[in-house]
Amino acid sequence: MASPNNNKLLCVVVLVVSCMLAVAPMATAARCSRIVCDLHGIVDGVITTAGNVVNGIIGGKNKPQNIKGTVVLTKKNFLDFNALASSAMDNVYELLGQKVTLQLISADIADPANGNGGKLGKAASLEKWNPTLLTMLTSPLASDSTYGVSFEWDEGFGTPGAIIVRNNQASEFYLKTITLEDVPGAGRIHFVCNSWVYLDNQYKKPRIFFSNKLYLPHEMPAPLRKYRQEELEVLRGDGKTELKTGDRVYDYATYNDLGNPDSSSDLARPILGGSAEHPYPRRGRTSRPPSRS
Repeated sequence: MASPNNNKLLCVVVLVVSCMLAVAPMATAARCSRIVCDLHGIVDGVITTAGNVVNGIIGGKNKPQNIKGTVVLTKKNFLDFNALASSAMDNVYELLGQKVTLQLISADIADPANGNGGKLGKAASLEKWNPTLLTMLTSPLASDSTYGVSFEWDEGFGTPGAIIVRNNQASEFYLKTITLEDVPGAGRIHFVCNSWVYLDNQYKKPRIFFSNKLYLPHEMPAPLRKYRQEELEVLRGDGKTELKTGDRVYDYATYNDLGNPDSSSDLARPILGGSAEHPYPRRGRTSRPPSRS
């Protein structure tokens, strides 16, 4: 069925043809009918083509959809007084909008504004984070808790390859796994975390977890290389800064803190390790200041 716009255009065409007939009275009725039919077909073709172009521009935009995820973590022991106080503070933080958020990182699409790192998705909060009083009374011991999360996704984002986790609550938690369900073109994507996540303001770089997919170094997707390099630098540390709770630096030092020479020379002890002849043993580096003596 012809649209109103088509009918209007057809009327214009008929008017033009009528003018042509007035100028050329010798044209036969059959010829005029053929001209009208030809023009009608041309107009329909132009309208159809224009409509397809407009639909391609308007309808071709990526329509966002939701990707559902499941997060498994362990909170601190509810019987611990400090943890109980932290849980109460979590409720306050939640009301103030300070939540646990997750943000997808694309493994396919780079963002020039982000140093050609993977494109970042919109941050999503964990659902139903705060426990009810019934939950606290029936589950007094620290145990696994499962939370839902919903991410906005469109075709222009590609496949997620990593996730940024920000803990804006009052206490740390032990993050075990993150699972994304029904990711277009990828199905289920699993993230094995097994790590404590402390307050976000304690980190110089946000916590990042990569999907449970192994790559050889040369096979690493380019949009993820920036984040991998930053994570490696965090784990290496700078060899100088004093390490605190929440730091994940895997660095070593000699056993140079066995004695207490500041109290008495009799308590001085030799340094173990670090020499060319005896490089070991080694201990985890803390970067505590050396003794005064």
